[in-house]
Amino acid sequence: MRRVPDRLRRSDLTRTVDERGEVVAVDELDGGLVELSARLPLLAERTLPGQFAQLRCGPGPVPLLRRPFSVAWVAGDVCAFVFERVGEGTRRLAALHRGDPLDSLGPLGTGFTLPPAAGRVLIVAGGLGCAPFPLAACWARRSGREVTVLSGAATAARLYPPERYRRGDGGISVIEATDDGSRGHRGLVTDLVEAHLDASVVALWACGPNPMLATLAGAIGRADAALLPSVAEASLEAPMGCGFGTCLGCALPVDDGDGRRWALCCTEGPVMPITAVDWERLRELPPAHVA
Repeated sequence: MRRVPDRLRRSDLTRTVDERGEVVAVDELDGGLVELSARLPLLAERTLPGQFAQLRCGPGPVPLLRRPFSVAWVAGDVCAFVFERVGEGTRRLAALHRGDPLDSLGPLGTGFTLPPAAGRVLIVAGGLGCAPFPLAACWARRSGREVTVLSGAATAARLYPPERYRRGDGGISVIEATDDGSRGHRGLVTDLVEAHLDASVVALWACGPNPMLATLAGAIGRADAALLPSVAEASLEAPMGCGFGTCLGCALPVDDGDGRRWALCCTEGPVMPITAVDWERLRELPPAHVA
């Protein structure tokens, strides 16, 4: 796939605001997923698909650091976030109730790119990689593109509900895969890419565990060059403590127009061109953990 190295973009921190809002709902989805929505007017107005916010998990000093979450969807002045309980911070967020305060710092990071050419957008979501795509799919539809979501998870219970991707829009189709075959294709979601990557696809957006994204990069690299979209981007995971490039905890290996180097996921990502990521070195890093 690589012809010319893609240079990474940098986030625009002048658009970032520290905002206090209030919880609207905390919905328990199947498989342990939680969807938290909150009234955050400034974040809702400024967020681009693929960007994230740092959420404070409680009023006290524990846990000290905010937690990063993709903005899953926006409706008016309400933003939503999808996560699962994996540590102290996410457990506290899941325990919030309607009317509770919620502090947000965002939007942060880079978002997805939609090319001007007409055509279809192909989305590949694995597990919690579903998080940025209801908003991204809606954005693509407003621009007149058809959207195909390839949605994968370990089991049917852990799939993000298709209707939450569509949000009432029939122009968004969802095709599912599960590791155990309990719904849709039996196997990895990346197995579905070859059958859905054709000349009509102008943008491919992906999010999921880094090993899944590395597999996807390999599949795209083996694809017919005539079928490759002008935009192929992945939203990556990394341990982000601050969200704006100070703590240096989220460095990822890249090989872009500036050469082989380390890039900060919070300011030069999380959305990066697939060609710009050094997938071989990335596979050697330990997985990102959300506390």
